[in-house]
Amino acid sequence: MQAPQPTLYPETIKFLEVIEEIKETNRLLKVEPKTNIGISNLIYPTDRTIFSKLKTGMRKRVPMDALLNLAKHFKIDMNYIFYDNFEINYFPEVLQESTTKNQANYSVSDDHLRIINKNNYNALGLTIKLYEQMMNLMEQNRNLSENKKVKSK
Repeated sequence: MQAPQPTLYPETIKFLEVIEEIKETNRLLKVEPKTNIGISNLIYPTDRTIFSKLKTGMRKRVPMDALLNLAKHFKIDMNYIFYDNFEINYFPEVLQESTTKNQANYSVSDDHLRIINKNNYNALGLTIKLYEQMMNLMEQNRNLSENKKVKSK
């Protein structure tokens, strides 16, 4: 007989989702930390197995210290806990190569950022989309003004 699945609080589920997104983003960009232990060392060093304890229900709630350190270290907006469908829009500010620990320069396209952040409705994706639309409108305006100049001559 299988053991019943633990009942997790919605805040715990959202917290664990954020951790997974951070790990996946860091894996894609080849930056550290990209493991549970690496992240837990930064946000809750007193218990490196905090994520597995939360997943299995051994620990019911996310410690406040872990939430605060997650927000501070990874620059995560804490609204993700309170609102459904709120995207965290995580993108590391300081990029380091895993092998050399030196700062690395990565050129990441706008489309790649959208893929990393999962959809076009987060703040960064929305900003990029608005910028693209503004550039298209400026180009259309430029074309219209050129057409008017040609017709008036």
